[in-house]
Amino acid sequence: MSILKLAQFQNGTMGDVFLLFVSREQMLTSTKKNYWRVAFRDETREVSFPIWENSPQFEACRNWTPGKFYKIRGTFHLSKFGPQLEIHQIRETTDADREQGFQPNLALPATSFDPNEMFAEIDAILADYVTCPGLLKLVRSLFEKYREPLLTASAAQGKHHAMAGGLLEHTRNVLRNVVWLADRYAALFPAMNPPLDKGLAAAGAALHDFGKLRELRETPVGFEYTPEGNLLGHIVMGRDYVRDMVTTLHAADPEFTLDFETQLRLEHIILSHQRLPEWGSPKTNMTPESLLVHYADDLDAKFCIMANALASVPEGEEFSDNRNALRQMVFKGIQK
Repeated sequence: MSILKLAQFQNGTMGDVFLLFVSREQMLTSTKKNYWRVAFRDETREVSFPIWENSPQFEACRNWTPGKFYKIRGTFHLSKFGPQLEIHQIRETTDADREQGFQPNLALPATSFDPNEMFAEIDAILADYVTCPGLLKLVRSLFEKYREPLLTASAAQGKHHAMAGGLLEHTRNVLRNVVWLADRYAALFPAMNPPLDKGLAAAGAALHDFGKLRELRETPVGFEYTPEGNLLGHIVMGRDYVRDMVTTLHAADPEFTLDFETQLRLEHIILSHQRLPEWGSPKTNMTPESLLVHYADDLDAKFCIMANALASVPEGEEFSDNRNALRQMVFKGIQK
């Protein structure tokens, strides 16, 4: 039988699918009968459904392990209670299943953009805007050294851009916004002293979340905080990446130079990009460049949250629920 993705199942479709077992909860019906509420997912969809006490899978369900992958043959049904998956056969996946397309990271959502193209776009923008040779060398060296993890890293555990490649997508978006804003504010305030440093703003945008490479790690069920992420946080670790690379470049190239104030201003952008102490920022914005990076970052994160909330609105509903990082409903439109 053909291997399908959950999103390919229609009402009444029977097929084989590789799924991550997400959760199991023992419940009671209104008549005090036991049943399990289980959830499975792949990268295209998640389904949560009951396994009733009279089902042949009721006892077997006790032995399923959340966080493990299973090959399931089942029939998909749409009912008044939502999507249901009637399980006919189920077993844990094996290495042999890779021949049919199984991958251990299949349940992780991924960016819809090509990571290599985003990486190239970031580099091109930096080349256009960062005129200080030492600063450009620093940023490019960090991106090249950590290219592979950057291509798959997530920007968050769950709030925004929480997906493989999400960090690169978010960084690209923030960088685009920052250089657009920098061009316009530099033109609006030509007499500002010192002048707005568009190259510094671009470098700060590119590196503002770099510490998330060490703050988060990938697991089969999603992304989680590392011990360093919990104890230190990406802001401090992002500043550490800069300092470590500056030391490395000085040791490798005696001609490498980056003046103290430029490095100080770059570190300030990283340390202040979340602006408020209650958001995790040790410093508030004290430079024009850091202010641009903060608001470009905040806008992209919140816009992603709102877009995801709209995408979750059920057919026929006018508002999303408020179970999102904005903690508010989002209006989709009047239903006719």
